[in-house]
This record gives sequence, C-alpha cells and structure tokens, in this order.
Amino acid sequence: MTAFDTAFSAPPLGPDDHRAPTVGLRILATTDLHLQLHGYDYNANTQGRHFGLAGLAPQIREARAEAQRKGMACLLFDNGDVLQGGALGAFLAAQPVTDKHPLVQALNTIGYDAIGVGNHDLDFGLPYLNAIADHLEMPMIASNLRGSAASTIQRSAIINVTAPSCGSNPAVPLKVGAISILPRGTDQWNANVLSGHATVQDYHKIIHRAVPALRSAGADVIVLLAHLGSAEFHSETGANLAIASIPGIDAVVLGHTHETFPPSPSACDQNSPAGRIGGRPAIMPGHHGSHLGVLDITLQSGTDHRWRVCAHQAELRENKSAPCKNLLSASAQMHGLVRRHQEEPIGQLDHRVHNYFSFAAPTQTCALLAKAKRAAITDQLRGSANAELPLVVAVSAQTAGGRNGAENFVDIAPGPFLRRDLTALCPHDNEIWALRATGRDIRGWLEHAATVFRTLQPDKPDQMLLHPGTAPFHFLTMFGLHYAIDPAKPVGNRISKLRCDHGPLLASDAVVLVTDQFRAGGGGGYPAFDAQSVLVRHDVSLHSAVENMTSHDGLARDPWKRPWALKTSVPAKAILQTAPRAKPYLHEIAHLNPTECGISEEGFLQIRLSL
Repeated sequence: MTAFDTAFSAPPLGPDDHRAPTVGLRILATTDLHLQLHGYDYNANTQGRHFGLAGLAPQIREARAEAQRKGMACLLFDNGDVLQGGALGAFLAAQPVTDKHPLVQALNTIGYDAIGVGNHDLDFGLPYLNAIADHLEMPMIASNLRGSAASTIQRSAIINVTAPSCGSNPAVPLKVGAISILPRGTDQWNANVLSGHATVQDYHKIIHRAVPALRSAGADVIVLLAHLGSAEFHSETGANLAIASIPGIDAVVLGHTHETFPPSPSACDQNSPAGRIGGRPAIMPGHHGSHLGVLDITLQSGTDHRWRVCAHQAELRENKSAPCKNLLSASAQMHGLVRRHQEEPIGQLDHRVHNYFSFAAPTQTCALLAKAKRAAITDQLRGSANAELPLVVAVSAQTAGGRNGAENFVDIAPGPFLRRDLTALCPHDNEIWALRATGRDIRGWLEHAATVFRTLQPDKPDQMLLHPGTAPFHFLTMFGLHYAIDPAKPVGNRISKLRCDHGPLLASDAVVLVTDQFRAGGGGGYPAFDAQSVLVRHDVSLHSAVENMTSHDGLARDPWKRPWALKTSVPAKAILQTAPRAKPYLHEIAHLNPTECGISEEGFLQIRLSL
C-alpha cells in the first residue's frame, strides 16, 4: 500500500479562505481490468495471484464505508480496457449480451458510477460495445469517439453525489463531471472495426470544449478519465502535460500502460510531484485488478462559491482480499464453460516450445507464430507481383515476464496442443496484415524494438539487460532476416549485419512485411504505415491461422535459422530476468555463458549473460 499526502496549489480563494467551508470527495478507480473477474489464469489453468474484480469488491465496499464515516462523498470509476481479456473476453464476445452477462452483472452489482472506454474495448466491434453499454446501469463514456455507430456511448456525464453530514457539518450535494479520452492511434489500431463507422478525434480539442460545457451544465468538480500512461504526460513538448493543466480539471485517472501511479517520492519528476500530473491530483491503479486506486481530494468553497481542490491524498491498495462470493457465483457457470473450452486439443506438438529467453535469443514460440502468419499471407499473395518479394514476418514477444511477474512465461510440452496453449502464445487475436515496406522501414522497426535494452557499459557486470518495467510486446523478432543487436551502442544505432536471403538488405529494397493491424497502425510506438502500403488485410485472425496450420502442416519444428543474435561491440555483462523454471534450459543459451545470480524480490531468476 502506498499513500502520499500532497498539498495542492490552487487558485486564490479570497481573504477568508481559512474559514471557507470544505468538503471531501473520494474517487475510487480501477483500470485495465481486461475482464479479470476471477483473477484466473486460463492459460495455465490455475488461480492467479489475486481474485481480480471479485477480490477488489470487498475493498471497494470498505473504502466506501470509510468515506461515509469521514463524511466524504464517494464515486467509483473504471478507466477502460475492461471488455477484452484473454479467453474469457473472447468467449463472452461471441455470446449474446443480456443482463446476465458476467461483466454487466459485476459492474452493476458493485455499483460503478461511470465507465471510461479504452482502446481494447473496441476490439470486438462497436455493436458489442453498444450492447454492453445498453445493459449497464451507469454511463459508458468516450469523449473523443464520434459517430452514429457509437450512439449509446456518452461523450461526458454529470453524476450527482452527496457528502453525508458528519458531526456539525451538514450534508453537501456535489455535481461531478466526467470526461473519458481514448489514446492517439486508436483509430489506426482498431481501423478494422472503426473505419466507416466512427472516428477517434484529437483529445486536446475535445477536452478544451468539454470542460467549459460541463461547467456551464453545473459541474462542481471535473474528473478526467485518461486512458493514457503517465509517461505520455512527460513528453518533451509537454503537450499532454497541458491536458491535465487545462483549467477546470480537478483530478485525473490514468491507465493504458499497466503501470501504477503515484510512484515512490524519489522517482518523481520535478514537474510532477508525488501524486500529481500537470499539477492535478492523479492515480493509476495498475492492471487486471492488481490495485484499487483511492484518491481523496479536499474541496474548499471560494468567495465565488465555486469548489476548488486545496489538498489531496493518493493511495494504491493492493488486491489481497478474499473474493466476493456473490460475484464468483454469478459468473461460475461461464467460468466453467471457458475452462472446458480452453482444454480442447487443436493439434499436436512434436517438440517443447518456451519463451524463457525472449530477450536473449529468438524463441520457438515466435517461430511457430511466424510460420502460421507466413502460411496465411503466402496464400493471399500467390500469383501477384508482390509474391516475388522477400517475405519478412514480424512477431512480438508475448507473455514473457514483465509487469505480470515471474510466472508470466509460456512453456508447452510435446503432445496435445490445447486451446489454452494458443491463447498463451498470442493473447491478442489480431488480424494478419501484409505491408509493402522498404529496407529503411524494416531497419526502423528493428531499431525501435531494440530500445527495450539498456545501453550496456563494459564495466558493470550486474547491470540489467532491459529497462525496468519493459512490456514484452514492445520487442519483436523479424523472421526471414538475419541481423545482430548491439545493446552497447546508442539507441537508433544498434542493428547491424542486416541481411535477407539474397544478401544485404538495402534501404531502398522492397519487401513484404507481415504483421497485424495493431503494429501496422503504430501500436507500441512503432512507425505506422499508411493505407496505401497495405497489401493484404486478411480476414483470418492469428488464432485461426495457427489452427489452420495445425490441421494441415502440424506443429513441427520450423526450419528457419535463428534470425538475430546479441553481439556487443565491446565485451559486456548483463542480467536477464526469467522464470525459475527456466533452469533446465540454460544450455539453450550456452553461447552467452549464463550464470545464475539468485532470485529477485519479484521472484525472477536472475541470469548473468556474457555478451
């Protein structure tokens, strides 16, 4: 549990501000739940570290009771990416939406006051999103999503809430305005469901219009549900920092990047003291139900009778509670159906595949997915002029440690290949796209992938190989190429010896790049491709491509050679973090002379590599 008491610099309240009335507002928040109702790991078929939303429910109830005892008004928000998530999310999206939908039941039972829309909430299409919104007892908000196809999604909301009487203080009614914004790139990442139906507009302009509109409609306080990470508010231009600083915004809930905010005081940027973004109180409560955000703000009435924030406290409460049995039982039947569905065999695997060393060497997990992508696109290109171009297949590292912990790795034994193995290999069932690219484009993507590595120094044997908090999917491997990665070189100059089958890949060389709609649209910060570069928008998803491959070619070991290797220009050592169960396979990276260095506080096996 972390908490920060932070004095807040607000506009002057007048000469009698020390006697002005005050009232407390508690903002409770979740974000990026990704349909973790039970906290269950359907890929490993085991209970996770916590019980997801069912575990947070008792903490929400207690936090509300605390607010009541303190005479504070209290509201509960979710900041998006609640609909999509692994096996349960995909399974539910294929079912009719009724009042018995497990997520609808959970959100209504807990009593959320408003739900923000995240980019992944669009993954299953606008009709599904609208159907969910129709059955919720609270507004679903996306202020910068526009179009008649999103008619049930509100652009903003005003929520009436009352701070109860406490001691000699009378009850105080408040009108709280809520705005929710989707991140940049959403219209590209989700073009397959948005194109021709809805658009995602620039959120700067939207917020500048929405705030005064809410104030004119009577809002005393305005909360911004920003489906953006805290780093986006620390850009060199300060453009996003200005969002939180827009006059009239009183508090910000962050999300999208699966991080937590506030950070520790020592980690705070000078422009963002603990618990504030752009001078505004802020909170980001992790992901998958890991934390409940508790943001207490004190409002003081000025001489103009308007409420202004004068102080706040931000707290992250870790999900450690026993689950709410009513929530578990309400979704128990669907939970059982999904578990059985995940145990269905869809093929046969003749060799073990794992990704314990995703950042030290190419993995067989990525090779398997690349093989499926290549087969799907080869069929589509056959007979076209582009069929003669070199084919390069990009596959992201997935389920490979990171913020989800030391158990977040894939290890599939030879034998029946189950549906849950498939969802572990590729959590996001994206569409397969083919792009016409150049050698310059390819090098740009590879250099971006290599930014996950720290710049290694030759005299630091215990330096970490990766930047802290690296999300595995930010790194990718390109099959059909051969190249070296040098983490000792500066960012932007780490890729060398870049070749394809016919020789060195030159900047002007044309290739077919196989990827998905998320990466093609700039997902993960990769340079985006325009619509004219798209050769194929395959209607077969990655999951379907793997299933098709199992029924035709099987899941035999792919003959491709390892595409890349870590090769530093100066001798260097670095620590790779992986799962303790990776020990029996260290011989697979023997060329890096791996040495065990114990277990980290987070439970990762630490391995020193010699590069």
